[in-house]
Amino acid sequence: MTIPLLILMGYLFGSIPTGFIIGRIFFGGDVRSSGSGATGATNIARQFGIGWAVLVGIVDLIKGAGAVLIAGKIAPDIGWIAAVVGIAAILGHIYPVWIGFRGGKGVNTALGVAIVMSPIAMFFGIIAFAAAFAISRFVSVGSISAVIMYSIAVLAFGSRIGSTGIDAKIFAIALPIIVIWTHRGNIKRLIKGKELRPVKNKDENRDGSKIQRN
Repeated sequence: MTIPLLILMGYLFGSIPTGFIIGRIFFGGDVRSSGSGATGATNIARQFGIGWAVLVGIVDLIKGAGAVLIAGKIAPDIGWIAAVVGIAAILGHIYPVWIGFRGGKGVNTALGVAIVMSPIAMFFGIIAFAAAFAISRFVSVGSISAVIMYSIAVLAFGSRIGSTGIDAKIFAIALPIIVIWTHRGNIKRLIKGKELRPVKNKDENRDGSKIQRN
């Protein structure tokens, strides 16, 4: 029963809807009703400001890291358990049971898992995010770039960065698949030139398009 309980624990950790709770308690609304429709830090920044986004991002990161650390302590001899529990936490963030299975994109929760699983690979992922965001000014582009770089670092250079375990490889394969899937709407908007900025401009509509003025 240990393995199913650990997976359930990871999912429930991830399901804590941090951004939704912030929106309800402090702003009296559902953060999913505007912007990208997600509960994550980027949509929080767009609606409530960077400060709230940082808070949400940190808590979401802790959800992923905490789930993996607990799994590693309880079942250290099961080589793949950390990856599976980490993936469960990310899926919990994306599909939270408490708010109708409509959550965030999973990036910050995945960051928490990745830091525990392979901190060096995550360092390269952060560099990729910073470079891609600096060039594009879109969080979605940075996020996708980061997970792809993380995966390459683990799968191609795992022996050099201490990420040779089966758990690291499982997570490195699953991570870009999950994040690209959750960003499919962002990818479509990027292609159409309508992707949302992390902070809304005063001349921008909710869908990211420019306001037409006479």
